[in-house]
Amino acid sequence: MTRTEYNQNIETWSGNVLRFAVWNCGDRMRAEDAMQEAFAKLWECRSRVPVEKGLGYLLTVARRYLVDCFRHDHVVDKVHQMLVQTTDTTVDESSTAGMSDEMFNALMRLPEVQRSILQLRDVDGYSYKEIAQMLELSDQQVQVYLFRARTTMKKLLMDKEGKG
Repeated sequence: MTRTEYNQNIETWSGNVLRFAVWNCGDRMRAEDAMQEAFAKLWECRSRVPVEKGLGYLLTVARRYLVDCFRHDHVVDKVHQMLVQTTDTTVDESSTAGMSDEMFNALMRLPEVQRSILQLRDVDGYSYKEIAQMLELSDQQVQVYLFRARTTMKKLLMDKEGKG
């Protein structure tokens, strides 16, 4: 990939990568960090990444960056909860945190490829064919992974609802 092709990737895909990252983390600043990390890695690996695979590579790097951030935040939250455990909290705060945690935990239990396909299809509105090209899968694999992701999310969230 040449410098010109790299710059074209930035112009063409920065909005998509940012939208993908925002949807995955809900925090614009962290999403911008993920996007910057993805483009930095693309620059580092430009000799090994074909131009037509640029978007798929960028989304993969951004997703991995966000997963690392989520894991870090999860550890920090657990430590914080241990420290605050003796402090009373209101019902509203705990139930809101529980709902957010349930969704996060359900998403994190999905394999990476299923999370990505779910986001690309349901949020970004890409076709099966476009997703297949980006992630180097067949159209049928995309459909199967999407079905499995939706089924798993529904089951996990319904199970949590039944227990609560």
